[in-house]
Amino acid sequence: MVSTSHLIFPFFLFTTVVCAQPQDTLTTEQLLQRRGTAYTALLRPSRYLALDVNHTLGGFRRYRFFVGDEMHFKARGEKYREELYDVTDSTFSVLMANEVMNRDEPVTFRFDEVKTVYLHRRIPFITAAGTLFPIAGGVYLLADVVNNRGIYSNTFPVVGALVLSGALFHIISNPHIRLNKNHRLKVLRTY
Repeated sequence: MVSTSHLIFPFFLFTTVVCAQPQDTLTTEQLLQRRGTAYTALLRPSRYLALDVNHTLGGFRRYRFFVGDEMHFKARGEKYREELYDVTDSTFSVLMANEVMNRDEPVTFRFDEVKTVYLHRRIPFITAAGTLFPIAGGVYLLADVVNNRGIYSNTFPVVGALVLSGALFHIISNPHIRLNKNHRLKVLRTY
């Protein structure tokens, strides 16, 4: 008679050995590609867009857009939110869907055609507060109306502070940069 403990031990030993087998290791190129477009640009020399912003109060800041990044900008009187496809010395191209041909086609823009660049930054707590504070203000106002069966003047400062701070945090997280002499698009290279 064989006990169940004698059967279970070899099964666990087998599963441990099977799970402990090494997997194929990734090359440096594969690891960099997994990290994103900024790291993929390190693999080979390439061009990328740089938005240099020189604020009066905030100082200098450079935002980089690599091939494959999503870019949100206004040019030719329309807003575009497309993937950056190619960068040359004086132009850049984005992939846009052509519904007639049922495929993506590159559309080229000159730097002087771009009027505004919209940034979407993920700032911890600030970005989330930009969405949650106005909702909290609305819930607070609604709760005051339901509980007190009317609107009292002492709730407006609280609701107003929540909504205005939420709007301010949203503007901080999603700035609109108008291109001018202090804010410029240019092409840089990785080596």
